[in-house]
Amino acid sequence: MSTILIVDDNPMFLSEASKLCEREGFDTMTARSWTELNNVLASNVPDLVLMDIEMPSIPGHRLGTFIRARYRIPIVLVSGHSEERLKRLFSSSDADGWICKPLTRDKLIAAVTRFMPILQKKTEETTAPERVTPERPTVLLIEDEALIAARIEAAIAPMSTVTLAEDGESAIEKLWTGSYDCILLDLMLPRLSGFDVVRHLMMRRPELLKATVIMTAAGDASLQFIDANAVGKVLRKPFDLGTLPQVVTEVAASAR
Repeated sequence: MSTILIVDDNPMFLSEASKLCEREGFDTMTARSWTELNNVLASNVPDLVLMDIEMPSIPGHRLGTFIRARYRIPIVLVSGHSEERLKRLFSSSDADGWICKPLTRDKLIAAVTRFMPILQKKTEETTAPERVTPERPTVLLIEDEALIAARIEAAIAPMSTVTLAEDGESAIEKLWTGSYDCILLDLMLPRLSGFDVVRHLMMRRPELLKATVIMTAAGDASLQFIDANAVGKVLRKPFDLGTLPQVVTEVAASAR
């Protein structure tokens, strides 16, 4: 089981964050100070570190240097600062990502999906079956806004076969049972988010990552957790629907 180390001097946040991580199936370790962090790392190596910035003695965005001196562990800064200030602190740190408090399930899954080594290892080790893209590609459209979904389907239906999923849970079910040449994925979904879908692809269907087009109106806080080199394409809403047929064709072909 993967382990997340939570570093924060606030006992209430440590408790809430630990419960959230454990509900998602992760082991947790905690540290409230530089001394406790040293003690934890002396005997355990976590798979991911969630690091508060407002730490006593040494600010959290500076602690990454000390951790990296011993281990290559992904570090995600967590802070109650404004997004703009947090981005500035992040740019001068050794961290891999950042999260504005409160820590939610979607933010946690996004960070885990992007940075946790066990997922990356599984993706690298999985051998994808040979896929042949037919003349008319099959597309899984994952979008919860009915009007947007209808417009996207109308744009690509003449050149593809479209299956619609309205939330992350139904999308994952369809990925288990269907075969697709291209996935059009909105990140902000009800029930399970688009990050849950990406995580499922990394663990179960890594051959489909390059066939996935991320469609989102999310800002930098969310998009930082999407590796643009791992997926087929990232489209920021609003985008020109007229370009979608070409995008689908190119992504489906390049993912073969």
